[in-house]
Amino acid sequence: MSTDPDRLREEIEGTQRNLGSDVDALAEKVTPGRIVHRRVHRARGLAQNLKERVMGSASTGAQMVTDRMHEASDAASSVTDQAQEAPRTVRRQMEGNPLAAGLIAFGAGWLVSSLFPASRPERELAGQVKEQAQGMAGQLGSVARDVTENLREPAQDAVQSVRSTASDAAATVADETKSAAQDVRQTAR
Repeated sequence: MSTDPDRLREEIEGTQRNLGSDVDALAEKVTPGRIVHRRVHRARGLAQNLKERVMGSASTGAQMVTDRMHEASDAASSVTDQAQEAPRTVRRQMEGNPLAAGLIAFGAGWLVSSLFPASRPERELAGQVKEQAQGMAGQLGSVARDVTENLREPAQDAVQSVRSTASDAAATVADETKSAAQDVRQTAR
């Protein structure tokens, strides 16, 4: 069986190119920065999709607000008609659109609250709610810091594990490449 050295060299070079591209692809896939980037990008996409499904897109929301403003100006001509139609209108507008429901509830609450001055118990209750909200904000900040601290070490461990796996894989591929090259040289001789 006769072997052609030029053909063997070409096969060796082809194998080296293939192994080189495989190592490059593996390094790209297991680089910690790339892994984090892919996961962040995927999470942002999911969050954006969820937000648009729940709240609707900005253009849809703006159009709905414009439509509602026109409807409100037309309905303002007859307070009696509006009062009778309000429950049906609210029900119709709230279906499938939490943003519209929130805007309608806010507007109705604002309108009613502007008609009556706040009573002493309401002012006291508002003060209590404000104090509790401030306390809760402090607690929420503390919980957020705790969560951040608790997740920092597992994230660092995961990054270190990925680095270790990548360097082990690169070393294995390099060893196999050297071994294959030596086998080809021995076969060529």
